[in-house]
Amino acid sequence: MTLHPRHHAAAATALLISLAGCGGGGGGDDAGGSDQTFPASGAYGWVLKASGATSALKYGLSFVHPSKTSAEYVIEVARDVVSDVRVVASGTVDGARQRTSANQPYALVYIVGGDVRSVPLTANGADPKLRIQSAQSTSACEFTIEGNDYAAPQNSRYIVSTAGADGQCGSTDDGRAEVTLAASGALGFTPLAGDAPLDVVRDPVTMAPRGWIYPRNVVLWNTAPATTIATRTAPAAAITSVLASSHNAALVSDGARLALFNFDAATVTESALDAAVTAGDGWQPIGFDGDNFYAFDNPGSTFTSTWKVVKINRANPSAVVLASGSGLVAVASAGRDLIYLTVLGQANNQLIRIAKSDGTNATASLPTTTLTTILTSANTVHQRWTVTGVGSASPSYTIDFIDEVNNATLFSVAGGFPMNLVEANARNFNASESRTKFLVAGNYGSRAYGDATLAAYDSETRAATTLGTLPGTADFGSDPVFAAASGGPGNTGLGFAARSSGGNVQETGAKVFSFDVGVANSLRFTTTAQ
Repeated sequence: MTLHPRHHAAAATALLISLAGCGGGGGGDDAGGSDQTFPASGAYGWVLKASGATSALKYGLSFVHPSKTSAEYVIEVARDVVSDVRVVASGTVDGARQRTSANQPYALVYIVGGDVRSVPLTANGADPKLRIQSAQSTSACEFTIEGNDYAAPQNSRYIVSTAGADGQCGSTDDGRAEVTLAASGALGFTPLAGDAPLDVVRDPVTMAPRGWIYPRNVVLWNTAPATTIATRTAPAAAITSVLASSHNAALVSDGARLALFNFDAATVTESALDAAVTAGDGWQPIGFDGDNFYAFDNPGSTFTSTWKVVKINRANPSAVVLASGSGLVAVASAGRDLIYLTVLGQANNQLIRIAKSDGTNATASLPTTTLTTILTSANTVHQRWTVTGVGSASPSYTIDFIDEVNNATLFSVAGGFPMNLVEANARNFNASESRTKFLVAGNYGSRAYGDATLAAYDSETRAATTLGTLPGTADFGSDPVFAAASGGPGNTGLGFAARSSGGNVQETGAKVFSFDVGVANSLRFTTTAQ
């Protein structure tokens, strides 16, 4: 699995939201009106609108433009069931520094009813619904690998999982297909036979995606004809997973031990890693930086399992154990100088800080009714989320933003609950984390997001911005409120809030809102839908 910048945040959010239940609606704003004119420039924000049973939510897709915040442009209604979405971004690429800057939304690719579709996120004066392109597929399930080409986003490629003969997603006969974009906006959809790709390969000079890593070879599509580079020839074991990959290297597993792939213009060099250190088939990624990959193994997956964290040197391929212990690793994330582990145990839970340099660690021991996780940023300020009263009828939540250098708290949010991730405005291909902005809700409580405060925190400037108040009593009475938000790249963010009643998120009366992550009190609600 590719270690995307959002990987560990998604894992932590899923873990803790499962403990908390669900939980947003209300207001008005500028005079957008119900006219049929459309913005001529700038980028739309997007949001997935949930409805239906909380155990099987259905999602629609809507746009809002920052120049016309009263108008909601409905791209897909919830009954059409959007199953997955990815932002295609453009940016200025600096190959010498292995990074992009000034990232901007270019398009959205999404899956609805098995069909892969795309729609531009840049406004041009036309109805965005009329600009939707369809791959005319019927079996797509979700995106599994993304190859965003920032310098030429129209050349981006994706791998999606597909329903097999049983017609079901997520079953053992799932297949794979390649999705290609084009300057015309047209989508290509090619079912793949044989082995499924495991990750994307980038050009180590231009940073552009240029091929797929397969279990026994690497196929470069940017050559004519395509170039196949053998990596694992039988009887050697095939690669079963790619734990993480940078612009010029990948940490891989064959189900028995780890190895390191290094890429140059036309070759792949494999370095076997110490079997005594990297043996096992349960390795999970933590992150990487310019010097090392980091991963953990937690065989047995019980509260009494023995876990270990390893560091893999990229320049002189070797693996060493940084730390080990007992318990179930629930969340792992990498900061600049530290690795954070949330470990669950029978008698207590732990938050462990491990130094990347030498494995020196500090442990905070917590009751089993308290759970704390860390979501890291691209610098040294990270989000710490603490849930107390786990398993009780009324758990409580706190979000702190902490400085990893001295473990000092910089900003706290009472009743803090993560909303979502903000897509990074820059991408570092030589580190696993590029995120700098976080969206959080304050005063999350018995009615979930009802009357909660939406805030953004910028870990780069170390500044918090209160964006506004989510709907609650005035719109939904005493019922719990379900809400979600998304944003970036850029400052435009969108969200929605709806009544949650009888185990269902109600589509009727749902509220869509937009905001600027850097501007206080910028939250605005739409008043028309078209």
